[in-house]
Parts: sequence; structure tokens; C-alpha cells
Amino acid sequence: MRYAIKVNEIFGEEEIIKNAYLVVNNNLIEGIYNESIDCETINLENYKIIPGLIDMHIHGVNGFDTMDGSYDSLNEMSKHLAKNGVTAFLPTTVTANWNRIINAVINVKDGILKGVEGADILGSYIEGPYISEKQKGAHAEEFIRDISINELKELVTASENTIRIITLAPELEGALEAIRFLKGNNINISMGHTDAKSEDIKQAVGAGANIAVHIFNGMRGIHHREPGAAGAFMLLDEIYTELIADGIHVHPDIIKILLRCKGSDKICLITDCMMAGGLSDGEYMLGELKVVVKDAICRISNGALAGSTLRLIDGVKNLIRFTDINPLKAVHSASLVPAKVIGIDDKLGSIRTGKVANLTIVDDDYNAVMTIVNGKVVYVNEKALTDFNKDMFQ
Repeated sequence: MRYAIKVNEIFGEEEIIKNAYLVVNNNLIEGIYNESIDCETINLENYKIIPGLIDMHIHGVNGFDTMDGSYDSLNEMSKHLAKNGVTAFLPTTVTANWNRIINAVINVKDGILKGVEGADILGSYIEGPYISEKQKGAHAEEFIRDISINELKELVTASENTIRIITLAPELEGALEAIRFLKGNNINISMGHTDAKSEDIKQAVGAGANIAVHIFNGMRGIHHREPGAAGAFMLLDEIYTELIADGIHVHPDIIKILLRCKGSDKICLITDCMMAGGLSDGEYMLGELKVVVKDAICRISNGALAGSTLRLIDGVKNLIRFTDINPLKAVHSASLVPAKVIGIDDKLGSIRTGKVANLTIVDDDYNAVMTIVNGKVVYVNEKALTDFNKDMFQ
């Protein structure tokens, strides 16, 4: 299947291209052209094409959760994410009973093999149980565990090498050995829910850790006599920092400081969304804990934030609004940067000839009107695109 899309702007890998045609050939991007091409053409001249978004850290959405351990939950998450411009994601676990975590990992592996109807599953993200009790946030303390290489081997085996990221608190006993083991198995190590000092972080980075979990949240903060985990994450160039850009988890002015310290190419927008995303206020579950959502803000009984209800495209909008960042860089923080973190930027994350055709079409306010995964149209906003025949592009 070969077709072209005519749009007002294409967010290319290096620049924004005006009034152009993007051609999709089967599941790949064939190229960008200034003139019409002899093939079926979708005329969306009032819209923009951006690279498909990648939600690297998401627990659940629309009433479903990774910890449900069911294919239906992953598939429903996938479909809902596609409606909001996400073309790929990492279903993320929380600290829970060990067997529930194993089951969730196996379910993600099976979901990849079976395939889903919306956003692609890229692998799993294991957040907990190897975290600090002091910085546990919305993780159930009774299920926090000591680091065990044997348990990590069990996880890796159960996943059949589909785990992409595992969180560790680097100050814990056995952390450096675990980091080296995981790195040797091509798994990224995120540091979070940690009371580590800056020196602990430096040692962990030396061993191979490379990601800061939702920066400033669930970690020792900056002090002028001890930079803490947050200070080390901002200082070290090797570190990618996850950012929940909802204006709740991190103040907009702090986001500006983070951007100046790290640069947009080291900031990875995430949602950390839980099952309440896309739904009304009320009571929900995040793993083993009850969460109350009020005014779209999620908290457990002690007042700690418990994930978010953020849409990734809204994180992009907020980053632009909070910082006046170049829109292309803001979009790449939710597409190319997570692709680089995961190690798949040769295939996904940006619009370039030869890459997979994972694309999101948005209006001037960055609202998704169409989502394309592997060259196939998986979502159309029928109110915005009343005359579009989705069946022609399956």
C-alpha cells in the first residue's frame, strides 16, 4: 500500500517543512516531496504531521492497568492511546506481590506477540519493587524487596527479553551488581524512588544506569551542601530525565531550569498515567493502593501523588507553553528522545525516509485527528475529518 498525505507542516527530523507531501509505502516513510505524487492522496492541508508519540512510562489509562495482567487491558490501553496520538508505549508495572509482577511481564510479552489494535507495545517497564522505603511515593511498602540477581534473572527469563527498563534505587545493597547484570542483558536502568546522594548516582551511572525516573519526584532533592539525586541527574550528561509536564509534579519555572541544564535532547516526556486517565474524578487503584482523583490530580491517603491523568500530547503542549521551546524539540521530547532511550531511534521517533511510518496528524492546537501505526490508519477523529474513509488505509 502506497499513499501520500498533503499537510501544512511536516515535523521532519531536522526541521519543519511547509506545504509538503509525506509518502508512506507499506509500513515505511518513503519520503517528503514538494509536489504531488502519483498515488492515493489524503488531503489534510490544514493540519500538521508529527512523529508518532512514544509513552515510555505509563501504568494504565481509561480504566485499565498493566497490573491487570490481561490482554484485553493492554489492548484497550493501546486503542485509547492511539486516540490521543500515541503510536507506541511501554506498559509499566508498580511494586506489588512478586507473582503479579511476573504475570504482568509475561502478559506484556504475550501482547507483543499477539499484537494490539492501536499503539504498539514496545516492551515492559518495571518500576519497583527494588526501591527506597523513604521515597516510595505511591508504591506499597509491604511489597518493597531487597535487590536479588536471581529474581532479576527470573524476570528476564519470564519476559523472553522484552523488558526495556527496570527501576532501581542505586543506594541499595547490590544495586551496582544489578545494574551491570541488567546492562549486560540490554536492559536500561532507571534510578528512582531513591534517597541516594549525588555520589551514589555517579557510581550507578559509572556502572551503566542512564535514566532518572520522573525527575524531582520520589527522590532526594537538591541542597546547596548535597546535590542529592536530583542535582546529580541535572548535572550528569549521561542521564536522560523523565519529566511529567503537567504543571503539578514539577513547577513550570523548575521545568525551565531543567531545560537549561539538560537541553531538550535529554528530557523525555512521560505521563506516568494511571487507570484514571481519560475518566472522571473518583476512586481508583494503582497496583495495591487506593487512589483518589480530584480535579484530575491523583493522590493516595497520605497525600502523596500517585501517577497522573496526563495525556502525552498535553505534556508536549505544556512544555511549549511553559518554556517557549521550539515546537519540533518539544515533540521530539515525546518521540525521538524516548526512542533513543530505548535504543530504537533507527526505526522510530522521527520523520525520516526509511523509518517506520508511525505518524500523528494534529491541528494547530496539537489535538490528534489521525494516528497511523506501521503505515495503517488506526484512529480518525470523525468529527474533524468527516469525509475520510479509514477503511481505504488499513
